[in-house]
Amino acid sequence: MMTRRSVLGLLVSAASLVAGGIVGIPALLAGLSPVFPAPPEKIWRRVGRLNEFPIGAVSDGTTLTQRDAWPWSFKGRAVFVWRRTEAEIVVFSRSCTDLGCPLTYDRGSACFLCPCHGGIFQQDGNRLAGPPGKPMYRYDHRVEGGHLEIDTASVPPAA
Repeated sequence: MMTRRSVLGLLVSAASLVAGGIVGIPALLAGLSPVFPAPPEKIWRRVGRLNEFPIGAVSDGTTLTQRDAWPWSFKGRAVFVWRRTEAEIVVFSRSCTDLGCPLTYDRGSACFLCPCHGGIFQQDGNRLAGPPGKPMYRYDHRVEGGHLEIDTASVPPAA
Protein backbone atom coordinates (compact mmCIF):
# COMPACT_ATOMS: atom_id res chain seq x y z
CA MET A 1 0.00 0.00 0.00
CA MET A 2 1.36 3.38 -1.06
CA THR A 3 1.14 6.34 1.20
CA ARG A 4 0.41 9.86 0.13
CA ARG A 5 4.01 10.77 0.95
CA SER A 6 5.47 8.09 -1.35
CA VAL A 7 3.12 9.04 -4.23
CA LEU A 8 4.09 12.72 -3.90
CA GLY A 9 7.75 11.72 -3.74
CA LEU A 10 7.40 9.75 -6.99
CA LEU A 11 5.58 12.67 -8.68
CA VAL A 12 8.31 15.12 -7.63
CA SER A 13 11.01 12.73 -8.85
CA ALA A 14 9.25 12.24 -12.20
CA ALA A 15 8.73 15.99 -12.65
CA SER A 16 12.40 16.61 -11.83
CA LEU A 17 13.46 13.99 -14.35
CA VAL A 18 11.26 15.55 -17.07
CA ALA A 19 12.51 19.09 -16.29
CA GLY A 20 16.12 17.86 -16.30
CA GLY A 21 15.59 16.23 -19.69
CA ILE A 22 13.97 19.36 -21.13
CA VAL A 23 16.94 21.47 -20.07
CA GLY A 24 19.73 18.90 -20.28
CA ILE A 25 19.19 17.36 -23.73
CA PRO A 26 19.33 20.68 -25.66
CA ALA A 27 22.32 21.74 -23.57
CA LEU A 28 24.09 18.47 -24.43
CA LEU A 29 23.30 18.88 -28.14
CA ALA A 30 24.53 22.50 -28.10
CA GLY A 31 27.73 21.38 -26.41
CA LEU A 32 28.34 18.66 -29.00
CA SER A 33 27.39 20.75 -32.06
CA PRO A 34 30.96 22.03 -32.70
CA VAL A 35 32.14 18.42 -32.79
CA PHE A 36 29.75 17.58 -35.65
CA PRO A 37 29.50 20.76 -37.76
CA ALA A 38 27.22 20.86 -40.77
CA PRO A 39 29.12 20.86 -44.06
CA PRO A 40 29.36 24.41 -45.39
CA GLU A 41 27.19 25.36 -48.32
CA LYS A 42 29.13 25.83 -51.55
CA ILE A 43 29.16 29.40 -52.82
CA TRP A 44 30.34 29.50 -56.44
CA ARG A 45 31.62 32.81 -57.84
CA ARG A 46 33.06 33.56 -61.29
CA VAL A 47 36.72 34.53 -61.55
CA GLY A 48 36.84 35.02 -65.32
CA ARG A 49 36.87 33.30 -68.68
CA LEU A 50 39.23 30.34 -68.79
CA ASN A 51 41.08 31.73 -71.83
CA GLU A 52 42.04 34.84 -69.77
CA PHE A 53 44.49 32.71 -67.78
CA PRO A 54 47.55 31.71 -69.86
CA ILE A 55 48.86 28.15 -69.60
CA GLY A 56 52.02 27.82 -67.49
CA ALA A 57 51.63 31.19 -65.75
CA VAL A 58 50.33 32.56 -62.46
CA SER A 59 47.71 35.24 -63.08
CA ASP A 60 45.72 37.60 -60.92
CA GLY A 61 42.01 37.00 -60.65
CA THR A 62 39.15 38.71 -58.85
CA THR A 63 35.71 37.51 -57.97
CA LEU A 64 32.78 39.19 -56.33
CA THR A 65 31.70 37.92 -52.93
CA GLN A 66 28.38 38.82 -51.39
CA ARG A 67 28.53 40.40 -47.96
CA ASP A 68 25.85 39.45 -45.49
CA ALA A 69 25.74 42.84 -43.80
CA TRP A 70 23.13 45.44 -44.64
CA PRO A 71 23.09 47.16 -47.05
CA TRP A 72 23.57 44.30 -49.48
CA SER A 73 26.75 44.97 -51.37
CA PHE A 74 29.53 43.11 -53.08
CA LYS A 75 33.20 43.08 -52.31
CA GLY A 76 35.95 41.80 -54.56
CA ARG A 77 38.10 38.84 -53.52
CA ALA A 78 41.50 38.66 -55.18
CA VAL A 79 43.02 35.25 -55.97
CA PHE A 80 46.01 33.78 -57.79
CA VAL A 81 45.22 31.44 -60.68
CA TRP A 82 47.97 29.04 -61.77
CA ARG A 83 47.04 27.27 -64.95
CA ARG A 84 49.68 24.54 -65.03
CA THR A 85 48.38 22.75 -68.14
CA GLU A 86 45.32 22.91 -70.37
CA ALA A 87 43.33 20.88 -67.84
CA GLU A 88 45.14 21.46 -64.52
CA ILE A 89 44.27 24.65 -62.65
CA VAL A 90 45.12 25.72 -59.10
CA VAL A 91 43.41 28.72 -57.47
CA PHE A 92 45.20 30.11 -54.40
CA SER A 93 44.02 32.51 -51.74
CA ARG A 94 46.08 35.70 -51.53
CA SER A 95 46.24 35.48 -47.73
CA CYS A 96 49.28 34.14 -45.91
CA THR A 97 48.48 31.11 -43.77
CA ASP A 98 50.35 32.60 -40.79
CA LEU A 99 48.83 36.03 -40.13
CA GLY A 100 46.63 36.54 -43.18
CA CYS A 101 48.81 39.22 -44.77
CA PRO A 102 48.30 39.76 -48.53
CA LEU A 103 50.77 37.77 -50.61
CA THR A 104 52.50 38.98 -53.75
CA TYR A 105 53.82 36.86 -56.61
CA ASP A 106 57.41 37.37 -57.80
CA ARG A 107 57.66 36.19 -61.41
CA GLY A 108 61.48 36.12 -61.35
CA SER A 109 61.74 33.60 -58.53
CA ALA A 110 58.33 32.00 -59.20
CA CYS A 111 57.52 32.36 -55.49
CA PHE A 112 54.78 33.92 -53.40
CA LEU A 113 56.10 36.40 -50.82
CA CYS A 114 54.57 37.65 -47.58
CA PRO A 115 55.66 41.26 -46.93
CA CYS A 116 54.71 41.17 -43.24
CA HIS A 117 57.23 38.68 -41.89
CA GLY A 118 59.19 37.14 -44.75
CA GLY A 119 57.13 34.03 -45.46
CA ILE A 120 57.90 32.45 -48.84
CA PHE A 121 55.83 29.89 -50.71
CA GLN A 122 56.82 27.92 -53.81
CA GLN A 123 54.78 28.25 -56.98
CA ASP A 124 52.84 25.10 -56.05
CA GLY A 125 51.81 26.77 -52.75
CA ASN A 126 54.05 24.76 -50.43
CA ARG A 127 55.95 26.62 -47.71
CA LEU A 128 59.56 27.38 -48.59
CA ALA A 129 60.74 29.66 -45.76
CA GLY A 130 59.58 31.85 -42.91
CA PRO A 131 57.03 31.45 -40.13
CA PRO A 132 54.01 30.01 -42.00
CA GLY A 133 53.47 26.43 -40.90
CA LYS A 134 50.99 25.47 -43.62
CA PRO A 135 50.90 25.65 -47.42
CA MET A 136 48.79 28.30 -49.16
CA TYR A 137 45.02 27.90 -49.10
CA ARG A 138 43.52 26.47 -52.31
CA TYR A 139 40.01 27.14 -53.49
CA ASP A 140 37.80 24.39 -54.84
CA HIS A 141 37.12 25.33 -58.43
CA ARG A 142 35.26 24.27 -61.54
CA VAL A 143 34.88 25.34 -65.15
CA GLU A 144 31.29 26.06 -66.20
CA GLY A 145 30.50 27.31 -69.69
CA GLY A 146 34.09 28.40 -70.32
CA HIS A 147 34.24 30.38 -67.05
CA LEU A 148 36.47 29.57 -64.08
CA GLU A 149 34.50 29.55 -60.82
CA ILE A 150 35.66 29.13 -57.22
CA ASP A 151 33.83 28.00 -54.11
CA THR A 152 34.40 30.92 -51.75
CA ALA A 153 33.39 28.74 -48.78
CA SER A 154 36.22 26.24 -49.42
CA VAL A 155 38.88 28.24 -47.57
CA PRO A 156 38.74 29.72 -44.04
CA PRO A 157 36.74 32.98 -43.85
CA ALA A 158 39.76 35.17 -43.09
CA ALA A 159 41.77 33.81 -46.01
